[in-house]
Amino acid sequence: MSSLVDQLGGTRWHRADVVAATGSTNADLAAAAATEDIDGRVLIARHQTAGRGRHEREWTTGPSGALTFSVGVSVGEATESMGWLSLLAGVAVADALARTIKFDAAPGVKWPNDVLIGERKVAGVLSEYTTGAAGGQAIIGIGVNTSMRPDELPVPQATSVFVETGRVIDDDELVVDILRELDAELALWPARLDELAQEYRRKCVTLGQRVRLVLPGDRELIGTAVEVDTQGRLLVAADGGSTTAIAAGDVTHLRTHPQS
Repeated sequence: MSSLVDQLGGTRWHRADVVAATGSTNADLAAAAATEDIDGRVLIARHQTAGRGRHEREWTTGPSGALTFSVGVSVGEATESMGWLSLLAGVAVADALARTIKFDAAPGVKWPNDVLIGERKVAGVLSEYTTGAAGGQAIIGIGVNTSMRPDELPVPQATSVFVETGRVIDDDELVVDILRELDAELALWPARLDELAQEYRRKCVTLGQRVRLVLPGDRELIGTAVEVDTQGRLLVAADGGSTTAIAAGDVTHLRTHPQS
């Protein structure tokens, strides 16, 4: 798709492939990484049939109504900072949506990387690590509900650009906007994590919220989300207890507090 590559001129994205359907764009790029350097590659699927979300949950899309794609990023020696890639991708999606589409409520990021409009999920991110012909590579998968109608949404907590605005947008234009935003974020990673963390905090709608976290091992933590540290962990002040740094877990917002 040369026109897409042309629109991404000046960015790291030097190759963009579009397929009508595939099981998982993340899995396809992981397979490619075994024999080639996938840094700077973009793979877009019009229909994804076997995608995965966090914790190996199924993530499928219908034959239309969602933008699904994955990108390859060389990690090199920065494996300790790789956890930030999912968070930065969430910021890139939120920024692209806010820049190009008028919403009643500005898109924000629910920790770690779900993009919300209000309290409903419009996009998600899954990052994975693989090693191959060119060493360590990260694969960032992104899915955005674009033109799904209310009866097409996968769960009641989901939404779409169409549901929120009544507009059917051009998925190709949106993917260019997201990829340009993501390129700008990656230009600061991993050398300037302090700046990236500050930007993420401004977009993170979880901060200041009373939350319930389901942690690995089905442990539960209830408290107030007070900070995101420079490692991308969520700091939660537990009810009647100390502050805990959470690296992974499912978050539920129990009620909304305005951010300062």
